[in-house]
Amino acid sequence: MLTFEGQKIQGAPYIVTKLTSLPFQQCHHSISTVDCQPSGVNACMLVFVSGNLQLAGEQHLQG
Repeated sequence: MLTFEGQKIQGAPYIVTKLTSLPFQQCHHSISTVDCQPSGVNACMLVFVSGNLQLAGEQHLQG
């Protein structure tokens, strides 16, 4: 699941569609935290990554 500006997007194809439809071509990723833990059966893993984006030419970070 991807949460972007309050919108929740679930499933790999939908996440890729969202990311490729964004109106910018370049951005810098700044990762703040990465948390991992086992989840459910079949050796699944839950990974939570949080951070900020900085768009090319912008001074402010977007969280």
